[in-house]
Amino acid sequence: MPKISKLQFYAVLLILTTPLAFLITPGMLTSVLFNNAWMAIAAAIIPSILIISMYIYIIRKNPRPFPLMLEDCLGSIWGRIVAVVYSLFFLLTAGFIVRIFTDFIETNVLPGTPISVFIAVMLFTGFYVIKSGLQVLMRCLEIVVPIGVIFSLLIMLISLTENVDFSNLLPIVNLKPLGLVIGTAHVLVFIGKLMPVLTLAYFCEENVKIETIIFKALALFLLLILLPSLAVIMVFGDTLSNYLSFPTFSLVRSISIGKFIKNIDIVFIGIWILGIFGSMSISWFMFCYSLQQALRLKDYRFLAAPSALIIGVAAIQLAPNIIELQLLLTKVLPFVYAFFLILIPFFLFIICLFKPDVKKNAPREETA
Repeated sequence: MPKISKLQFYAVLLILTTPLAFLITPGMLTSVLFNNAWMAIAAAIIPSILIISMYIYIIRKNPRPFPLMLEDCLGSIWGRIVAVVYSLFFLLTAGFIVRIFTDFIETNVLPGTPISVFIAVMLFTGFYVIKSGLQVLMRCLEIVVPIGVIFSLLIMLISLTENVDFSNLLPIVNLKPLGLVIGTAHVLVFIGKLMPVLTLAYFCEENVKIETIIFKALALFLLLILLPSLAVIMVFGDTLSNYLSFPTFSLVRSISIGKFIKNIDIVFIGIWILGIFGSMSISWFMFCYSLQQALRLKDYRFLAAPSALIIGVAAIQLAPNIIELQLLLTKVLPFVYAFFLILIPFFLFIICLFKPDVKKNAPREETA
């Protein structure tokens, strides 16, 4: 495995969490917290730090990356069984990302085009990346991610300077505790998508400060979902936002700079597609790598071709329409994600508390 640089590691952390969250989190939060949707992001700060700290502690206590660390913690047989199950989870995740991409493009960009066309294009490109190796994707991400972050921050700041009504944020005290818990859980599920650091951290260059980079990525991620959550409420209000499938995209479409620069949504679509492609490719890579390690195969790249067919079929079969996909996204998948990305790592964390310290081969933070 080629070494991952500091910028590449930072980029992959943002790709894992941000593209989908930036598009759908504002709608998910307003559906349960209405005008107080932004409070869920504030409430998620401390739990997010705890989750990140849990991942870092697991890395420090295990000499081998995920999924091999499962064998160190659970034993050879159970560890390999759980690794195979995890590989299927990553495959499902890749299929879900592809389906979100196709439904978004079908609904907002090219209606009437068969979704099989979008799926084929996405999978063909992803297949090329997996066959070429992870380093090819990493080199793309270190170019795409800075551009995407700058553009996202820019359009959010522009949206907060025009056609906003700050009274839409009131009343602040009208807050239901259950809604706050559900909204915070939605945010934490996206934080849990950082779980692949249990693999990727082991392939970073020696001078990469893992803890510092992860916490910086967390801070930027929270900012990138806070700004659209505030902007959507102030521009559309909580009632209208609940009827929009992708309120962030609707916000971008409504932006006009100087009353003559409009339709910048095409730029947003181009950058967002690159982000979705990166997120899907990382999940796809995690499937191939996890299965290869569990089955003791010589290479993971030959798994790309058969798994591409499975991802395509899964993307089509997940839900018959976008309405049921939204229900799946809000009612079912958060529990599945929480189980694999937070609950099982927490179980590993408990086991690691009673393991002796391991110094060799574990990634270390560079001392000042």
